[in-house]
Amino acid sequence: MAIRSRPPWEKQSNAPTADESSGTHASDISTDFEFLNDSFARASAAPASFPQFQELPLELREYIWEFSLPQQRILKVTVVGQNLAEISALPSEKDETKDPSYPRYNRENYLGSIVSDASYHLRLRSTSSNSPLLYTNREANKVANRVYRVGVPVFHGRCRKARGRNTALHVAKSASPCLRFCPERDTVLITIERNEDEPCFVHFVHDALAYDPNDKGILHMAIMSDDSPSCTRLPIRLSNLHSRARGALTSTLRSLESVSLIHLFRAKYRQMYSSLQSHFLSNDIHQTEMVRFNRAYPLWSSTASYSTLPADPRPVSRYLDLVDCGWDPQSLIRAWRMLEEAYDVPPTSPEKMRVLIATTDDEESLEIATTSQARWFRQQEEILASHMWRKWGFFDLHFPELQNPDTEESLEFSKKQNAIGFWSIPLEAFGPVPKVPYDTHRWRMTRVCDFTPFESQIQLGVFHIT
Repeated sequence: MAIRSRPPWEKQSNAPTADESSGTHASDISTDFEFLNDSFARASAAPASFPQFQELPLELREYIWEFSLPQQRILKVTVVGQNLAEISALPSEKDETKDPSYPRYNRENYLGSIVSDASYHLRLRSTSSNSPLLYTNREANKVANRVYRVGVPVFHGRCRKARGRNTALHVAKSASPCLRFCPERDTVLITIERNEDEPCFVHFVHDALAYDPNDKGILHMAIMSDDSPSCTRLPIRLSNLHSRARGALTSTLRSLESVSLIHLFRAKYRQMYSSLQSHFLSNDIHQTEMVRFNRAYPLWSSTASYSTLPADPRPVSRYLDLVDCGWDPQSLIRAWRMLEEAYDVPPTSPEKMRVLIATTDDEESLEIATTSQARWFRQQEEILASHMWRKWGFFDLHFPELQNPDTEESLEFSKKQNAIGFWSIPLEAFGPVPKVPYDTHRWRMTRVCDFTPFESQIQLGVFHIT
């Protein structure tokens, strides 16, 4: 994942700050926020050193190495097809290899499995995609490679030429960068940024199967939408796929053990004033309910490792009756069903499917991976809340009859009940999904859901942040 030269939490020029007229300053807002994630960080913390480790039996050492690996990860992967201009600039054996989606499917990898040899590369978006055990020592590396047995090369086909070596025909095991994962543990979130890269989605699924010595490939798959339905690009209308690619995708879809539909509500902060105002104007909700600061809404993270709690342990009941989801999450459910229909695959059982919702920065400039980032973000939220309620602020000017809804109880929640993660929600919570063409239906831009009846079924995913 690319590292920015200046962390986004230092860019505070655009953050709301209180001025003299508000009577509130950044220093007045507590930064001593507690996160549910902290308990997991403390539980996983190890002593700084253990000199006697090498004296332990090899079997015990290997058990400790394996135990230190996370049990669950969401690996965020963007599949990118090589630019046509880049390929044209390289010497090619045949004219058809200038097509970035042209798959040969006639070469074997070190396992003896046919690979696509299509020209694409993987952009790893998670901050902890690669386990540090891969670089600790040979013993730890051996254990990590045994657990994360699938190693899909980051560079494929002629994309490897750009790395300085003519390895276009080389698909044997090497030290090339790989996406390493465990099919039984890891959820692979696949995204593509351009419509022309849709075939690469299928080639990657095929290659994930080809590089698994146990012939399982991806068992837990995720797709994502964020600020509009059009952000979900899936290989639904591909008619000229190689038979091996189509077969691998069909086989994978039939064998999936879980499907995660990740729906991110992109907003600068978890203020719900403007979204709920539109519902108030439509007479959907009462004016006094328009004012919400949903502090219980989990914050998305760029890290990969997480734990799933069977229920949200926080007192979140009062936050579940009006949850702003942004674009209608049903659009993502419908997109997945259309993918299954396109490859004549029986619908995945609703028990195996969940919608994961969380909030994230609307400008994609903040990726919360550390506690310091999370605390900064929480401080900015509280500053904004104070700013909105100050004299001559938004509510004083436009809704002077409204009172600040914050109570001592909600303020106490804001300090001690923060969660960096996601809510995992059953499909039925979103109601019947209209069976309409995904890209022509007019999906609602703002969907406010009442999850109260499903509180006992809402799981909480908690990212492991440091």
